[in-house]
Amino acid sequence: MSTISNLAAKRKHMKKSLLVATLSIVMIGAANRASAQAFDVGTKHLNVGIGLGSTYYGYTYLSGSDYSSIPTIFLSYDQGTSIELGPGIIGLGGFIGYSSAKANYAYPGYEWNYKWTNIVVGARGNYHFLLDNEKIDAYAGLSLGLWMQSYEYTNTDPFWGGTLDSKDNYSNLYYSACVGGKYMFSESFGAFAELGWDVALLKVGVTLGL
Repeated sequence: MSTISNLAAKRKHMKKSLLVATLSIVMIGAANRASAQAFDVGTKHLNVGIGLGSTYYGYTYLSGSDYSSIPTIFLSYDQGTSIELGPGIIGLGGFIGYSSAKANYAYPGYEWNYKWTNIVVGARGNYHFLLDNEKIDAYAGLSLGLWMQSYEYTNTDPFWGGTLDSKDNYSNLYYSACVGGKYMFSESFGAFAELGWDVALLKVGVTLGL
């Protein structure tokens, strides 16, 4: 009986030891992964930047006009979820973008003036590749939201019988896709760049870790 009791005690002890070892390996692996990723589960990043290069949501130079515009101002928020797909995880958040441009045609005695303002806002999802690198984050993203544009037009051409003013507002479904990357100088500060059919062809700026 004592031999059977000793064997049972040894088996119980081995099971406990195996369970402790397994949990230790899992915890160590999770800790190593967390320390080696620039973006992981629970990560919160705020991107603040500008966009360069117009798309069909932006404006192009109007020939013969006095044309001016400001770069697209862009903000996005991205938070790492526990959704894992293949060699990466999903980040979910939102975005907002603003751009404006104006053009003026001046003629002797009259002129034409145009002004456009764009605002886009919506939800955004990114697929972040797990690179085992605590500095670099590579990702691809899709956005879906609302595009709102205001348009103003003024014409002082006497042919039209005096000053002609026109104002309109439009809204439509907004969708976009991009690929991007971040380089984190620290957990709380980095730089990002994104390329794609979006509020601008190229977006660059800073990343703030929250």
